[in-house]
Amino acid sequence: MLAFALVGNLLPVIIATATHRWTHHAVFFIGAAVGCVAPLVVTLVPRRRRVLFWAAAFAEIPALTLMQAYSGGAASGYSVLVVMAMVWFGLAATDLALVAGMLVLVACCVLPMVLIGAPAYPVTWGHAALLTLVGVTVAGSLRAVTRELGMLAQRFAQEAVVDDLTGLLNRRGWRYTAPRELVRAARSGNPITLVTLDLDNFKELNDELGHEQGDRALRDLAERIRATLRAGDVVARLGGDEFVALLTNSTLTGSVAAIERLREATPPQEGFSSGIAVWDRKEDLAELLRRSDLALYAAKDAGGGRTEVAPPHLEPLPDQSFTIRTGPREEDDDGELDERAAS
Repeated sequence: MLAFALVGNLLPVIIATATHRWTHHAVFFIGAAVGCVAPLVVTLVPRRRRVLFWAAAFAEIPALTLMQAYSGGAASGYSVLVVMAMVWFGLAATDLALVAGMLVLVACCVLPMVLIGAPAYPVTWGHAALLTLVGVTVAGSLRAVTRELGMLAQRFAQEAVVDDLTGLLNRRGWRYTAPRELVRAARSGNPITLVTLDLDNFKELNDELGHEQGDRALRDLAERIRATLRAGDVVARLGGDEFVALLTNSTLTGSVAAIERLREATPPQEGFSSGIAVWDRKEDLAELLRRSDLALYAAKDAGGGRTEVAPPHLEPLPDQSFTIRTGPREEDDDGELDERAAS
C-alpha cells in the first residue's frame, strides 16, 4: 500500500504539478499538496486513529477535484487522478467506506459545476458522468475481486490445516496450534495434558465392512470428541485412526474424567485406547507427544479399551506406565483417583 501511495498517487500528482506549473492557479497547488499528503497519512497512520485516517482518505477525492479547477473541470486531463483514489477505496476500504467514497466522487463531479460553474468548472455533464461511471466501476470491480480473493485465501488456509474427513485439525494444523498453547500455558501457569487415542479395531472394521464404514467410525469419533472436550482444547487427527487432544487448563484427574465420559459415549464396536501425558512445563511438544504415545502403546498391549497414564519422566519400557482402568475406581481420602501401576 505504501508503494501504491507513492507510485499511484504521490508521483502522478507531482508530475501533474510540474507540467505547465506556471499556468496553475493557487487552488491547484492547494489540491496538489493535500493530494500528496493524504495517501501517505492513509498508509502510515493506523486505522485505530479513525478521525485522522478517514479524514485523509476522504480528503483525497476533493483535493484532486481542486486540481481540475481552471483546467477544464471534469473534462480536465487531471481528472484521471481521481480514479487512483477510487482504486484505494476498492482495494482497502470497508464496504461502508466504499459506498461513502462513491458518494463523495459523485458530489465532487457534480457540485463544482452546479455551485461554482465556469470558468473554474465548466458545465460538462458528459465528462462528469463518464468520470463518475469509471470511478465507481473501478472501485466496485476491485472490491468484488478482493472479496473473492479473500474468500479463496481463507478457504485455502483452512484446507491447509483442517482434516477434510473429520473437520478436526490435521498434522500441519496441530504443529501450528499446539505449540502456541504450550507457550500460553507457560505464561499463565495453567496445567496441560496431552491425550493420544486410536480405535482398537479399526483395521478389522475396514477389512470386514469396508472403508466407508471405517471413515464413518472416524467421523463419529471426531464428533464425540468435539462434544466431550471443551472449545478451548486443541484436537487433531494426525493420520489414520490416530487422534490427539491437548487439554488446556486441565489436570490429570480432569483429563481422565473427560476420557471416561468419551468412552461411555462410544459404542463397543468403535472402542478406543488412549494414553495421557501431563506436561512437565519443560519438554517440547514432540517429547510430550512421545510420552503420550508410549502410554497409548501400553494400553494397546494390555488388551485395549483402557487408558494409560505416562510416568513423569520418559522410560524405555512402556509397562512402567500407570493404568487407569475403565471399571469402578477407588478414591483416596482426598477424592483423587487411585492410580495403580500396570503389571
